[in-house]
Amino acid sequence: MRELELLAHAKLNLVLRVVGVRPDGYHLLQSLMVAVDLADELHLELVPEGIELLCEPELGPAEENLAYRAAQLLAGRTRHGVRIVLSKKIPVGAGLGGGSADAAATLAGLNLLWQLNLSPAELQGLAAQLGADVPFFLGPSPAWVEGVGERVQPAEVELPPAFVLVVPPFGCPTPAVYRAYDRLGLGFARAGPPPRGATAWVNDLWPAAVVVRPELVRLRAQVERLTGRRAHLSGSGSALFVPCGTEEGWDIRERLQQGVEGQVFVARPVPAGYKVVR
Repeated sequence: MRELELLAHAKLNLVLRVVGVRPDGYHLLQSLMVAVDLADELHLELVPEGIELLCEPELGPAEENLAYRAAQLLAGRTRHGVRIVLSKKIPVGAGLGGGSADAAATLAGLNLLWQLNLSPAELQGLAAQLGADVPFFLGPSPAWVEGVGERVQPAEVELPPAFVLVVPPFGCPTPAVYRAYDRLGLGFARAGPPPRGATAWVNDLWPAAVVVRPELVRLRAQVERLTGRRAHLSGSGSALFVPCGTEEGWDIRERLQQGVEGQVFVARPVPAGYKVVR
């Protein structure tokens, strides 16, 4: 095997509770997460040595990209190198986990390409070094994620057939949202089991996200007026989503495209955070 194609799926936080904070300042979370079929595309090619990442210039320096850093984590275990071609489809800075998904798909793909034979538990341990969301993308979906993302358990919950995602033309920087959360003094939720049903979906970061991006209040009102449904924030934002049926999702998408500013997607749940295409 000299080449590999993978999909790195986006995620939605159906539930996000802030349940505490560590002495080092990292917030402890409980989140019900689901992977959806909006996905980045990765092409991994075996090369004699080194790590090369080819991607859009607006993503910044290659060495700072999570996919590149994921390859660095594994590079000491092989005498081979890799060329990674990353095609971004998941909007950046929207709370959809695109960078984390890319990192997880890179870990999984290089485990195959470099024939490292690392177990899923070993890969998830490495993933936790890269970011809070990365371990989720290496396991089944949906999942109940706890701590700073290092504890992942499959969740038996009923999911809607599809979601309509609204991504405004602005992002929500995650560090800024958590700083706003702390300044607001919102306290912490009581830890508990994963809730069942959309009526229990809640995101504790919403009040902080609208401090960082007040425009979200108007956007959410527009989405709810046009769909007649509750709109939910994914992660620290800025993406909103509403549950729907698969066919009606396309009608809702058309309605929102005419009524709100930004990108609108229809996305369906998928059973894992990444997929090997070939």
